[in-house]
Amino acid sequence: MNSFLRLMRCDLRLQMRNRVEWASLVLFFTIVILLLPFTLGPEPDLLRRLAPGLIWLAALLMNLLSLDRVFLQDARDGTLDLMVLSPLPLPVVVFSKMAAQSVMMIVALLIMLFPAALLLGMDAALLPVLALTLVLGVPSLVLLGGVMGSITLLLNRNAALLTVLLVPFYIPIIIFATGACDAAALGASPESNLLLLAALLALIVPTAPFVIAAALR
Repeated sequence: MNSFLRLMRCDLRLQMRNRVEWASLVLFFTIVILLLPFTLGPEPDLLRRLAPGLIWLAALLMNLLSLDRVFLQDARDGTLDLMVLSPLPLPVVVFSKMAAQSVMMIVALLIMLFPAALLLGMDAALLPVLALTLVLGVPSLVLLGGVMGSITLLLNRNAALLTVLLVPFYIPIIIFATGACDAAALGASPESNLLLLAALLALIVPTAPFVIAAALR
């Protein structure tokens, strides 16, 4: 357990050192949020109603952009070989890396959540529900992206293939997340959709690291 915690702290420090990459991802998220109102038109009611889905769409694109380099850079600089040769089991090493990526992604999105909601005119009462959907949904996005990224690591056109493979698996997460926000906006309980998001996360967390480890070997 102590070894895992030390590894987790190391992975978080490595993620925090990539300030330029995370700044570019946050900038990308901001640009998407700024451009979407122009494509939908300036109607405030329409933007307010679609705001949670638009924020999730921007988060999804930001996630896809970040996952293209998760294992590709490690394979190029030799880090992947060190991961395989680590005294810790490879699934544990993979889980630490994916957890650090998820934490940084969630922090970046939560920082940008209020400005994005303000720009789109979203009801402030929906912010806690939307934030909770991000906390539950983003780790699932990252882990699924890790699975596909490890499988397509040695294939040509990795980024394009990764996107094509991931979209069908991301659809249920988007549906449950936006469903929770829509239910809260209508005054209903978002609990059922949040529980489904939590169930998907509980299913993916124990299985994805082993699948990624097997693909990396």
